[in-house]
Amino acid sequence: MNIFTKVAVTGLALSLSSFASAAISGSTDFRVTLPEVLVLYHWDDAVLNLTEVVTTAANDSDLREISDATTRTGTAVLGAATASINTNVDTTSNTALATNVAVTLQNAWAVRNLSSAKGVSLTLTNPNASLKNVVDPKSVIKTSLATLSSGALTGSTITIPSGFTPVLGDIKFNLDLSAANNAGEYNTRGLTTAALEADNGTDTFLLTLSGL
Repeated sequence: MNIFTKVAVTGLALSLSSFASAAISGSTDFRVTLPEVLVLYHWDDAVLNLTEVVTTAANDSDLREISDATTRTGTAVLGAATASINTNVDTTSNTALATNVAVTLQNAWAVRNLSSAKGVSLTLTNPNASLKNVVDPKSVIKTSLATLSSGALTGSTITIPSGFTPVLGDIKFNLDLSAANNAGEYNTRGLTTAALEADNGTDTFLLTLSGL
């Protein structure tokens, strides 16, 4: 055999051997398309049960007695026929005599805003502020000063930032018990039955997303 032919065959064998042992790699570009999403989660029903007074002082004999430890002082002339100590009763503090209660509905709403719209906002209103007693409709509890709260975001209207992670928040309001003259349930309808879908117009609070 010609020596040049032997060299050519040997070179071909080496070339095939090198190709068979070479590493081959490839890559894939993975992409996800998200649609525009604007979702409002909210509570449909909320009940606050006001329970009996809790005994706190050592000399309280039962649940309905609250000891006021503040010393009251008065001044009278020695030998005077009458003397009195006049101090106004505190009906605004956290006692059984308080008529206004600050209420927080924790994590009562959430918004997921993945929208191209600018200035998406959430607004809270209190269209039906009076809760009527189910026995006597003249006996009412009033809600007022309703606001939204989510971290540094507070107010009756807040701007919802864009992002897939939902913005979660509370509803805060005041409960005025000064005109509540009957025990039992209070709601906007004055009925003992649970609210139906058709009763949405009587709901206490309304959450509205805007800027879509």
